Amino acid sequence: MSNKRIYKGLNKRQKFNFRKFITIVLCMALIVGYAYKKIKLDEVFRNVNISKSLSSVVDKLYFWNNPEYEIFNLASTNTQKQDNSSQKIIANENKQNKSEENLSTNTQVAVVEGIDVYSIQVGSFDNDKDLNNMTSKLEEKKIPNSTVKKDGANKVQAYVSFDQDDIRNHLNETKEVVDDAFLTKLEIPVLSLEYTNEYSYIKNIADNLNSLLKNYEEESNYLNKRNLNSMKYKEILNEREDILDRLENEVKKIDYKELDAFKTNLLSYTSQVRDNISNYNDNINTDNIYKYETLLISSIQMYYEFINQIKTA
Repeated sequence: MSNKRIYKGLNKRQKFNFRKFITIVLCMALIVGYAYKKIKLDEVFRNVNISKSLSSVVDKLYFWNNPEYEIFNLASTNTQKQDNSSQKIIANENKQNKSEENLSTNTQVAVVEGIDVYSIQVGSFDNDKDLNNMTSKLEEKKIPNSTVKKDGANKVQAYVSFDQDDIRNHLNETKEVVDDAFLTKLEIPVLSLEYTNEYSYIKNIADNLNSLLKNYEEESNYLNKRNLNSMKYKEILNEREDILDRLENEVKKIDYKELDAFKTNLLSYTSQVRDNISNYNDNINTDNIYKYETLLISSIQMYYEFINQIKTA
């Protein structure tokens, strides 16, 4: 065999094998895709942010959208989580900005507690004649009563207590006078007042209103004992006058328009309570307990009406 035959074609250029090249590229793509999937599922690499760069390459390869290839089924879960995370950060930033804004204005809330007061309803009237007939009937039997405007009608209520059981004790005797009398509850809602440091007296107003409600409760509990001591009872009323003094001094400091209605209605209410106190007289007479209870019912009902005036102002 000649040397020429042995080396024949050695220096010729080999033809480019396109099919072999495509096969190699596809295999490499499969390997890269599988490796990406494994990395994606591995918690060790969950914080490695390679999804964006790799996904941009993957999206350009048409066969990756084929649902037959499970390992190439790239869901948008990670993107959704990332978007949600961004939203939470924005929300937290907005919340932080809002908190800083509130902090800069030093906004606070003063709260006057809500109360539930129990009594016996003896009638609901829409004309003065029937109303006056009922109140005269009750006074003749020495049953304490007062009228409150509620649900568009005049409700005549007898007795008053912060304890439901105390009222039940009076229900039978009231039914002897008004057979369809029934137990009722007067729900007085919470009153919330926003203020800044510049108007800190709003907090003092709320504190004094809470003290006034406690004073009503103290008087109610004392009257229900049916064993009055004139000195002790006078102390309760004197304390009420002191609370009214402090309350009115703070209310008169209100000097901005948003609380004009509140100021006017509250001063009107404290004036009415003072009128009630003046009707107790200096000499506490145990025979007039029903009259004292009537004044107490009236003061509490007027407070209920005051709160509702504020709500609709």
